[in-house]
Amino acid sequence: MIIIAQILLLSLVALALGLVILRYRQRKIDAFGFFLWMALWGGAATVIVFPDSTLVVAHLFGIGRGVDLVLYVSIILILYLLFRVYVRLEQLDREITQVVRALALREEGPVHSREKQDGASEPSDRRP
Repeated sequence: MIIIAQILLLSLVALALGLVILRYRQRKIDAFGFFLWMALWGGAATVIVFPDSTLVVAHLFGIGRGVDLVLYVSIILILYLLFRVYVRLEQLDREITQVVRALALREEGPVHSREKQDGASEPSDRRP
């Protein structure tokens, strides 16, 4: 028997699946990400429709309750995704730093060459 909570949760999963498909069609996620998210949301839908299935899997791993298994897996997944976001942010930070340095050097180059041509030791935009 399907209860109201299952209908609401399945609606949210269907929405998430739709967003994954849309992002894949827009080429915002690659094939690996597409299949990963589809498997994740498919697994969530399976657990919502068959909640007792978590109990069977939990007992295979020596965990007493299915809800505990879901909680452990969720925490591990969240920590993994958080780590991936952290690594990506660090990479973006390094890339932005490199771009800013390159732009600063490019803009600084002509100023120094003008100073050498004029024979001035101070930049021309300084006031006395």
